[in-house]
Amino acid sequence: MKFKFVVFIVEKLLKTKANGDEPRADMFLPDWVLAFGIVLACVGLGFLIAFIVLFNYILLLVALGAFLLTAIAVLCWRNQTIRIIDDKKFEYSTFLGKKKVYYFDEIKQLRRNSDSMTLFVGDGKVHIEACAVMTERLVNLINEALARN
Repeated sequence: MKFKFVVFIVEKLLKTKANGDEPRADMFLPDWVLAFGIVLACVGLGFLIAFIVLFNYILLLVALGAFLLTAIAVLCWRNQTIRIIDDKKFEYSTFLGKKKVYYFDEIKQLRRNSDSMTLFVGDGKVHIEACAVMTERLVNLINEALARN
């Protein structure tokens, strides 16, 4: 199930780059995360309308919760990326958009969690969601760095 038109519109609104069939980054979250955020926005809007009609504050709380989850899903989809700068370093961006450059030589460990992975690099951590899409080049560079260390 593809939402290419919706993704295209949101990419233009949020000023994210996509080059057709090229991946947005070397590690990124798939489009279904954005679609989930859009569905949550629609659910929130429905509960907001229900609140206006019924004037039940529980409906308002549910609507606000859905809007908060919408923001989190869209921010994660847009910002949580890894871009390879060259064979020695990469740039990691958190879901809030904070960017930091790390070196592959500084990779110490990869810990598998129940819903994600944590890559320990130098003095920092790189969070990789279980659903993240990673390029083969990034996977190979991480595996090579882990094998050396």
